[in-house]
Amino acid sequence: MSAVSMSKRNFLLGAAAAAMASTVPFRLAAAEAPVKRKRMNLLLITADDLDWSIPGFMGGRPDLMPNLDALARRSHRFVNNRTVVPICMPSREAMMTGLVPHRSGGTGFTPVHVGTPTLTSLLQDAGYYAGAIHKVDHMMPHECFQWDYVQQSKDRSTLIQANGARVAMEEARSGRKPFFVNCNSNDPHRPFYGSPAAALVDHDQTGPYKVAREIKPHEVVVPPILEDLPNVRVELAQYWNSAQRLDVAIGHILQVLEESGERDNTVIVFCSDHGMPFPFAKATCYDYGTRVPLLISWPGMGEPREFTELTTHMDIMPTLLDLLGLDAPEGLNGESLLPLMMGQGELGRDFTVTYVNTLSNGNAYTTRAIQDHRYSLVFSPWVDGKLKFRAESMLGLTYPAMAEAAKTDRRIAARIEQYVSGIPMAFYDLEADPGQRRNLINDQRHAGRIKAMTDRLLSEMKRTGDPEVANLETFLAGGQPVVTQDPQKYRLRGRGRGNGED
Repeated sequence: MSAVSMSKRNFLLGAAAAAMASTVPFRLAAAEAPVKRKRMNLLLITADDLDWSIPGFMGGRPDLMPNLDALARRSHRFVNNRTVVPICMPSREAMMTGLVPHRSGGTGFTPVHVGTPTLTSLLQDAGYYAGAIHKVDHMMPHECFQWDYVQQSKDRSTLIQANGARVAMEEARSGRKPFFVNCNSNDPHRPFYGSPAAALVDHDQTGPYKVAREIKPHEVVVPPILEDLPNVRVELAQYWNSAQRLDVAIGHILQVLEESGERDNTVIVFCSDHGMPFPFAKATCYDYGTRVPLLISWPGMGEPREFTELTTHMDIMPTLLDLLGLDAPEGLNGESLLPLMMGQGELGRDFTVTYVNTLSNGNAYTTRAIQDHRYSLVFSPWVDGKLKFRAESMLGLTYPAMAEAAKTDRRIAARIEQYVSGIPMAFYDLEADPGQRRNLINDQRHAGRIKAMTDRLLSEMKRTGDPEVANLETFLAGGQPVVTQDPQKYRLRGRGRGNGED
């Protein structure tokens, strides 16, 4: 087992909270006569960089992730869900706080403000035993995430998550507490399954690091954001195999829950932190960077349903607090999805906003995107004609293959220019153009919609106190936005050349 640390909260407070937890009326029973019952546990499973289109329940290959698909069949499925930030650390911090990045402080590889309520701290205050397996360094500062049990490493054994979950569940039982176990997989993050860079960390894909049947390059589906080139297919096959390994790990985690005897008293949530780590996805506000699957299930929830409403990761925290019978802090940007799932109300949201600020290399590629069910308006104030985009998604085989093809293919060359140099303001029809290749910002047929979405974005930025509102106003007035660069301040340390691992 990797390094394990234990941090205990005040014993008397914890004991009192645990005693209270056993007598709190369960909120879902509010419409009936008040009952007293054991408070439900929470198992939150996250993937690292899983593309929305890969799982079978999202339209992907049905035999690639059978454990996740089985979980989806007994869960409520949110198929138009988006991360708040398509970067690991700020995505998880938004998920755990229910706040937009500029309100929590988690704008890039930065901690949230000390004193910010988190799902971890609120559940611990209610008497929960909180354990986290991996990615703990992406939920900071420690004052806001004082886990009772921590297992931290980048190991991608299909057994390691389950082993950590078992320890945390047993510790909770011995302390007579409900548990909150957060299992954060390191798959399908780079380096991908079978790549030279993964050989050492994954023990040459042997034993619990190996999948039963490896996907070959000719079997993959090239997403519309990428070019169908031989090396792109090779890397996509590696990525799909990493997703297969994630699925095996999910199966082991769910088996541990079954063996604990607590499955029938546990809320289960699954999501990815953001989209695939390829060009035009991760670390950008393009659709394949921000759209992510979300599953929520709990005992006695009724018939599983598919929801097409526009939801975000900021909704996860208030939803879970609502499910567990706890009050959410005032002023959250997310909303509880429980009334929607219970058939007691509508979400009433006609757009979502996604954010990029600083990447792990410290550069500020500030971007804001507003999306409805079909269209996306993307504002990129970082684009100044000089700064070039550089991110972890450009490592490996795919971007170099596209860059090489661009030397003799004008269409691919234009695509590379779009990615590297950026577009200040773009408007895309996601239904007609899922790869977001055609910027319709000057198309008069969409002028009314573009104006309406621009106004909504500006209004939302003002409402939440977004510091980039001045840049949007400057751009709309015909001026040049200014994005301050301070890479030394915001760079994630220990990442070699600075490309980092977003």
